[in-house]
Amino acid sequence: MSEITLKNVSKKYENGNYAVREFNLDIHDKEFVIFVGPSGCGKSTTLRMIAGLEEITDGELWIDGQLCNYLEPQERGMSMVFQNYALYPNMTVYGNIAFALKIRKVPKAEIDRQVHEVAKILEIEHLLDRRPNALSGGQKQRVAIGSAIIRQPKAFLMDEPLSNLDAKLRTQMRVELAKLHKKLNTTIIYVTHDQTEAMTLASKIVVMKGGVMQQAAAPTAIYNHPANKFVAGFIGSPSMNFFEAEVKAFGDKKDKAILSFGEDKSKKVIIDGPRGEILAQSRNGQKVIMGIRPEDITDYEDAVKGGFEQKSIGITETITAREMLGSEVFLYFDEDGESCSVRLKPSNQTRPNEKMTFYFNPDKIHIFDINTEENLF
Repeated sequence: MSEITLKNVSKKYENGNYAVREFNLDIHDKEFVIFVGPSGCGKSTTLRMIAGLEEITDGELWIDGQLCNYLEPQERGMSMVFQNYALYPNMTVYGNIAFALKIRKVPKAEIDRQVHEVAKILEIEHLLDRRPNALSGGQKQRVAIGSAIIRQPKAFLMDEPLSNLDAKLRTQMRVELAKLHKKLNTTIIYVTHDQTEAMTLASKIVVMKGGVMQQAAAPTAIYNHPANKFVAGFIGSPSMNFFEAEVKAFGDKKDKAILSFGEDKSKKVIIDGPRGEILAQSRNGQKVIMGIRPEDITDYEDAVKGGFEQKSIGITETITAREMLGSEVFLYFDEDGESCSVRLKPSNQTRPNEKMTFYFNPDKIHIFDINTEENLF
């Protein structure tokens, strides 16, 4: 069992700059928690504070009910996996995996049993006699993970473990890590800048920016209900499209809202239902940021199927680029100086410099405060 709690944890350097500020998080037993964010956001620093490799300036770190701020790394019961593998080049795979047990003076027969058990889990039994320089990147990473597994830690800490692998190997290792988490049934805390890794592996994603946690939630919640514009734009590929829009109440009861955007505000989307009523009553005449993901912008045919073909007015754009990816096609257009993207079926044949009329699914539109950038719904 491993329950890890960070209470108002901060990391402040001597120059007064904060790497992490007032970080609060509960990590439950067997969770796969992924810290994600741009370079310099504090995700690796947070992981290193949990590991004991960085001192905590303020706040408290609790592991299984014990305050651990001042415990040495080896006393915390964690195993760390680094992006550079951290293998001993003069040892075989067997020696690298067995090293932690040898240090503890575990009997030789027990070491042999555990090494072969770990190698079987990772499917590297045939590599036990090789040295690291004879291994591929993916094989090295499995050995590094094996060295961590054999310690039987309370939790695994992984700092960008796949970043040195090529795209194909990263995809393979993502699948392997997901399988491994199920097999080991243990807690994993993982750092990456790759949102695909975060979305596919995590049971909980923690999005960070400038040392501050922006949102912590399940992947689907992060994707469908981002807390603010930063989270909305960071999670999703291609990223969410954003438009500055003006809200105007309309309808007999002023219970619907029209969002007008574009250079002359001639492009419009109608929002009705509870969200439309709230916007009409609380934001009439105000500017907001409207966000919509590429897959929620459609052609007329799909808008009719979705029943929202009457909710978009005048959204005709000149296509600047087209990307055909086999199972889908991406079209790009410029709006207010920003490049926007649309994901459509491969049957769409619209080419660059041609015009196309788009339809926004109003139920999938996100509305952000123009000043705070917080999601209004």
